[in-house]
Amino acid sequence: MMDVPNSRETSLDEKLVQSLTSHGAPTKLISGAILRLDVHSIGGLRRLHAWETADIAMIVLVYDGDKLIARKIGLLQSKRLYPENKDVDDEDPEGFRYGMNYFLRPEFSSPLNRLYTEFHFHRDCRYAQLRANTDQVNRIDAHNAAAGEQIYYLFYNPPALPSVVTYPKEGKESAKRVSVGCRVYSVRDVHTCLSSFKGQTSPTIDQLEQTNSSNWSLEHWVADLLLTCKVGAIFDQSDEHTIANLLERRSGPIGAAIAISITLPEND
Repeated sequence: MMDVPNSRETSLDEKLVQSLTSHGAPTKLISGAILRLDVHSIGGLRRLHAWETADIAMIVLVYDGDKLIARKIGLLQSKRLYPENKDVDDEDPEGFRYGMNYFLRPEFSSPLNRLYTEFHFHRDCRYAQLRANTDQVNRIDAHNAAAGEQIYYLFYNPPALPSVVTYPKEGKESAKRVSVGCRVYSVRDVHTCLSSFKGQTSPTIDQLEQTNSSNWSLEHWVADLLLTCKVGAIFDQSDEHTIANLLERRSGPIGAAIAISITLPEND
């Protein structure tokens, strides 16, 4: 978001997944446990429909030797903070249907028209694609009610607020300190916030932060909560139909899956 502040949400998902692919080699930890990270990104026909419930699946597989003894899952529905000018390259169903043919008959304007632009991010900016009283909110509630607390919200923000990104860019930027960045909230907290709105209103970051029982950094949610069984849901064979609807179909809603496989240390 520091380099391309109007990136669509799906591009941010893809960037997150790409950043993990170099960490896939099996690693032996001090405890003797062996950890492997498998990353699979398929994009998906999820963008063609409005019924998606989550974007990224985090799956934990625990082995005792060669025997799989436990599985759990946490799902992330991602939303991005919009800048003050609301200039974000959102995808639309018609554009997706047209596919790459779009580049053969483009409706783009010259890059010169957007060269001198400022993107202001502050605490009054909104997560414009998260709205109260929508079918997606109802479907997420229904899924968690039926399958356990599997789905969480992942919010993409700049490293710090307030911040300004100015075009033309003079080079890539890197964050020396991240005070905001990627935050994860429970569905319960987010939907409690949304329930106070009238109409299809989108929340600001300050409105979400008033629900203080969640609001974790992404790395804390994965390493300190998901892996220690404080969030997410354990699943077994009886739950496989529900999980298969999310993961196995090419037209399913999940665009990427990140599997964390852990082989427990051998007993002395």
